[in-house]
Amino acid sequence: MPAALVAQAADVPGGPLLAWRPGTLDIHQITTGRGNAAFLQLPDGTTLLVDAGAAPDGIAYSDPRPNPSKRPGEWIASYINHVLPAGAPRRIDYALNTHIHIDHMGGFGDVERAFPIGTLIDRGWPSYDYPEPIPAPLMSVYKTFVDAARSHGATVERARPGRADQIVLEHANPSPTPFEIRIVAANGEAWTGSGTATEQRFPPQGPSTRPDDRPSENDCSVALRLKYGAFDFYTGGDMTGISDPGTASWHDMETPIGRAIGATDVRVMNHHGSISPDNAAFLAATRSRVVIIPAWSPTHPAPDALKRALAPTAYPGLRDVFVNILREPTAHTIGDRVKQLKSTHGHIVVRVDADGRHYRVVILDDEHEDAKVVAVHGPYESMP
Repeated sequence: MPAALVAQAADVPGGPLLAWRPGTLDIHQITTGRGNAAFLQLPDGTTLLVDAGAAPDGIAYSDPRPNPSKRPGEWIASYINHVLPAGAPRRIDYALNTHIHIDHMGGFGDVERAFPIGTLIDRGWPSYDYPEPIPAPLMSVYKTFVDAARSHGATVERARPGRADQIVLEHANPSPTPFEIRIVAANGEAWTGSGTATEQRFPPQGPSTRPDDRPSENDCSVALRLKYGAFDFYTGGDMTGISDPGTASWHDMETPIGRAIGATDVRVMNHHGSISPDNAAFLAATRSRVVIIPAWSPTHPAPDALKRALAPTAYPGLRDVFVNILREPTAHTIGDRVKQLKSTHGHIVVRVDADGRHYRVVILDDEHEDAKVVAVHGPYESMP
């Protein structure tokens, strides 16, 4: 085995998170208390940022993490700088914006001021008019970031469902383990699981389309599936799984996604664990051993969504559920089910071995900038 792939010392509670090593896959679900953000260090050192949320102040029981001295995007940049190995390039090779809501994209500008971005992928480039123009206040925030990134050399692309060539390893993979990131859905177009074939779930859109037949911004989210050998990971923004009463069934994007990706070791629960994710078909298809809930407000996770995720009848086997931050009012609402959670606050780091066969979940302190290790879970064995 190459020297670079020799097993490193284990992360220890109370100590610092050990630096990423070549061949290892690290997935960081970052806690800021203001939205979604995930930073991935791929096996060859390529970097990927998925979302950079920055919801505004004033939402009750939603204090920022670690503290209010910086904006959410600045904290995301600080975290990335903290976990990047010494000597690694201070840049983000790929940034993916799942959809144009402030708690998913409001902090990109601050991140981009700290780290140049190579390629930005979103659901709308270049027109941002599907299924209808993005509201001006949101578009103003997002366009300011996009224009700045382009002026600094970034390439911008629209997400192409079914394709596995938009986010690739930029360097030589030190491990022989196969690696792939595939866009599995965007704008209602979902990968079928066969080759690059897709199906469109939404009805045709046009000036005469009734409001009831227009998908929401959440419905249009970009979703991706990552594979590293036997290990599988899924994240999908605010994708809908359970349609509102009286609305069309096509709002359900989880069912075709689950059918396409199948068994998935680690998944990020859609829509922060709000009221619409984790339908029965999606749970049965993915059968995830580890579930990450990127909650940040008192409405996340919804008690029913958490009940579905933990239900032993949803699929056989154990599952460990980790929450970025469980607000006190939410915990009271959920009740005794809180005791079934493996973690209720902290940055959540999934560390996958170079062979893709095993992984661990490391919880980091989100109340202090040095982000010391709080707990280590695993090792888990990847599903075949």
